[in-house]
Amino acid sequence: MQKITLRQGVEIFLNVIFWAMAITILLLTTETGVIENVEEDDHGNIIRETIEMGPFILENFIGMLGIIPLFYLNTFYLIPKYYTNKKYLFFSGSLILGLILLIAFELIIVIFQRITIHSMMVRFFMFYNFFYIAIATVYGIIRHQFKIEQKQQLLEKEKVSAELRLMQSQINPHFMFNALNNLLAVSERSNNPETSSGITKLSDLLRFMIYDTQAERVPIVKEIEFIKNFISLQELRYSKEDPFVISFNIKTNQNNPQIAPTLLIPFVENAFKHGLHIQSPSFINIQLELKDHLLSFKVENSKHQLQKTEFEKKYSGVGLENVKRRLDLIYPNHHNLEIIEDEHTFCVQLKIELL
Repeated sequence: MQKITLRQGVEIFLNVIFWAMAITILLLTTETGVIENVEEDDHGNIIRETIEMGPFILENFIGMLGIIPLFYLNTFYLIPKYYTNKKYLFFSGSLILGLILLIAFELIIVIFQRITIHSMMVRFFMFYNFFYIAIATVYGIIRHQFKIEQKQQLLEKEKVSAELRLMQSQINPHFMFNALNNLLAVSERSNNPETSSGITKLSDLLRFMIYDTQAERVPIVKEIEFIKNFISLQELRYSKEDPFVISFNIKTNQNNPQIAPTLLIPFVENAFKHGLHIQSPSFINIQLELKDHLLSFKVENSKHQLQKTEFEKKYSGVGLENVKRRLDLIYPNHHNLEIIEDEHTFCVQLKIELL
């Protein structure tokens, strides 16, 4: 079970205190019954008829507690899903519908008590429910904004930590590119086109990882080019006679939205790591489709029962877990990741709204 943090514990405690105070005030100060006062003369004719609020009725109180589920539905679902995504019309419509249903529920309870419904009672229910929904809306917006700031701070810490790790392990990039250029010149003099192509693609990969990953977002075309170079470099390891089928299909529109760098490559890397076996028919199918700002990315590969080393057992799945964490931090509520596997295949399906 997930442990409750101190902040969550304090939030639960404050919610309990809030409702305890609300119910206490309601019980002590509110009257939801209706009394009809009728004055008659000696002949039984009505002289004056007045309506006033009467003593508190328990059944009405139970009906009014229906505000609690609507309160938290607004706080934890409607605000994060619709209000924060600027779907104000749908958000307002959902709230109005919820209020109408709640008031109808409260009035049905009154009807079952065989009490006449008066406008004073309807106005009271409307004010009571609207008051608590207003509180729920303010609470939900503040709470969601606080979570966004927390995630932003966590993302900044992750970025700083990644930059520190990069600086600790990074060889001077100019030295690296000079060395690769020297190797490229040697391979070209030796008339070895495959080696030259591999060095060029490795240089492109390093350039992307060293320079482009410093930005929070990169154009999707750069991420696609990075994947292409990675695949080409991996293919150099194998012969054309090996029983492999590797495909990368791309469908994009004219838009070129931004994406967090190196977000997709762990899935491709995982497919090459576990999907190819030189003694068995193997396949890797990669599909990338972009419609407007919705990115659909699918990687499917064959599975083989291979003996893992102790190192592989210890760190197996670390890359996928890291990318899941990045998705939660960078694209909260704007992505869907599915991992489907059986005895023979492993499939990753990712959808991201590139905002």
